[in-house]
Formats: sequence, structure tokens, C-alpha cells
Amino acid sequence: MRQSFLSAEAFLDIRRPVDPVRCFRPFAASRAVQWFHDHFSGSLIYAVKANMDKEVISTIASAGVSRFDVASLTEVDLLYHHVSEATLFYMNPVKSRAHIRAAYFDYGVRRFSVDHIEEVEKILEVTEEAKDLTLFVRLHCNDAGSVLPLGKKYGAEGEMAVELLQFVRAKAERLGVTFHVGSQALQPQRYGEAICHAAELVRRAGVVAELLNVGGGFPVYYKPGDPQDLGLYPEFIETALNEMPMVHDGEVFAEPGRALSAEVESLIVRVDARRGNELFINDGGYGVLFDAANCDWVFPVRLIGDEGRADNFVPFHFWGPTCDAADQMKGPFLLPDGIAEGDYIEIHKTGAYGNVMASGFNGFGIYEEIHLEDEVMFSNYADVSTAGGLQKIS
Repeated sequence: MRQSFLSAEAFLDIRRPVDPVRCFRPFAASRAVQWFHDHFSGSLIYAVKANMDKEVISTIASAGVSRFDVASLTEVDLLYHHVSEATLFYMNPVKSRAHIRAAYFDYGVRRFSVDHIEEVEKILEVTEEAKDLTLFVRLHCNDAGSVLPLGKKYGAEGEMAVELLQFVRAKAERLGVTFHVGSQALQPQRYGEAICHAAELVRRAGVVAELLNVGGGFPVYYKPGDPQDLGLYPEFIETALNEMPMVHDGEVFAEPGRALSAEVESLIVRVDARRGNELFINDGGYGVLFDAANCDWVFPVRLIGDEGRADNFVPFHFWGPTCDAADQMKGPFLLPDGIAEGDYIEIHKTGAYGNVMASGFNGFGIYEEIHLEDEVMFSNYADVSTAGGLQKIS
């Protein structure tokens, strides 16, 4: 059971931890789900890979999400045993035969993604020509403007996409269409363009789809320049939906992972040394801060208990605790100039792809876990007028 505190300050008033601390704010996940329910007319599929913590998954399910994107048999098993009545979408376009067999026969999975005819044939063979399959054809799309483009690996294009749509239409009980405009997609128009492109391919194939999954990629505000208002994203989607040839009662889904989970966690780290504008901290690129080290992610940060040192902010970069020189987070992370060894920093919005990427390299990767009740820095979903100083963007 995770102990609850009003804030990181309240926690440090009681303890001064040696190891980093994962801080959970379940209300942030519920609030993110509610935002999508209020602004997006379709249904949500939570991308489990973003955060597999059981409490996070339970919170998202309790907020009204019953559909989950799973990419491995491990994730299938987790959801099968942890969320009753969950509907699983096995959206990894390439799967082993053993995992397809187990997913279908042992766990009752009926929804799969494909981007090649060979994958369809594999699924049909393994499931013994099952007649109750829903197959989503993963199409290539323009992922320009995303921080992490995904188009190099998956997505059918051109005539191959047309043939795949026709083949799936003939073999599957239900045909779905899906794409992914890239992780942390900063240009909302890409969703509308992708839908229109998919619609053109569906028309060329001469088929009609029952389902459309517009994928994930919905961004999180981490730093100035990132979208803070997500309102344009569902607007571009809704405008383009009329272009898609679908049955009258067809279903539309979005597949957010980062957007639902990022704000649910923050990380408390300790400064073990300062050398000029370099801070050596007790977590890093082999831990929760993988994205900061490997993708130059700039998370919102604050010095915990910074009273009296908050006027002069300067840029820092971080070094993690391992012996590896690659364990570096360039930032820049703006913190008070007076920060010193023994101080603690709270790094916000680490809930997406944080702990799932962490390892035990060099013997690190041990975390205490607590609940916090205060607000998230730079929330995409909080009321700016009531969130207080943490919400202010400079």
C-alpha cells in the first residue's frame, strides 16, 4: 500500500530518502480520461505499453476505459487477470505464432493488427481459419512533426495496402483501419491528413470498414513549444471522419498511452554532487529518465522546498548514477542557481514510458513508491485558473 502525502515537501519533512521515489497521482489519470470523454466522440483504447503499473491500469479502467492495446503476451496476461471484462486489441503488427495461438485460444483475444498479407495468413493458420476475427490494417501515414516518428517500421503503403485491405475484407469478420502519426505528435493536422489518406486507400480497395482506430501520439506539455491545449486534435479528427467509407454504425477509437499516463507519475531525485551547471542525481537514463537521456526529453522540474532560492533560475544538465558516460540528460533543466548537494528535485510527468523502460544496470533502479495529492506541473488537463503556481508557464 502506497502511503499518501500532501506534497513532496510533506514527504521530505518526514524522510530524506537515499533512493529515488516514484510519486503517483491517480487523479491525474482519471482527469485525462475524462478530458478525452468530453472532447472525443469515439471510444478510448489505452496503450498499456506506456505504463503497466496495476494501479494506473485500474484507475484508467475505473474512469471508464474498457479497451486496451496490448503488444505482447505479457501485457495480454496482465490485463486478462487484472481488469475483468477488458477487451484486448493486440495491435503489434508482427507477432509470433506461439503468442497468437495463446492470445486467441487461452485469452480470448479476437482483435489483431496487421500490415502485411503474410501476417494475415499466419493468424488464419494459427487460429484454424477462425471466422470471428477483427483485423485492423495498419497503414503508413505522414508522421512529420512528431518527436518520435514510427513510420519506418510498420504500415502498408500504396498498392500493397489496397491488396491487404481487400484480403482482410474477404477473410475477417470485421475490417478495421488504423495508423500512427508518431509519438508526441505536435501537429494536430496530421490526424486529419492520415484519415483522408486512409479513406482514399479504402475507396481504391472497394471495401467498407467497420472500425477506425486513429492511433496514439496525442502530446503532453513538457516544455514551452509543446501543445498545452489539445482541443485542436479531436477537431481535426472529427472533421475528417466524413471521408472514411465505414458502415453506418461503425466505431471510431483513439489509442492514447502517453496522454493518459504521463501526468500520473513524478520522480523525486536527490542531488549527489554539483559541478558547475552539472548535477549528478540518483536516477537517470537507465531508470525512469530513459527519455531524457535517449530522446533529449525536457521534463518539468522544480527544486523541492525552494523558498528563498527561486528568483535566479539557470540551466542545468543531469548525470545519472551509473558509471556509463551515456547516462546524461542534457535538458536544459531550469532550477535555482543555489541548488546544492543534498537537495531534492521533483521531476514531473514521468508516467509515460518511465518505469517500463527502467533497468537495474549497475545495481541501480530501486524506487520507493508514494502517493501525492498536489497538482501536476504544466498539466494539459487542470484548470489553469485554479491550479496555482505549479501551473504557471514562463
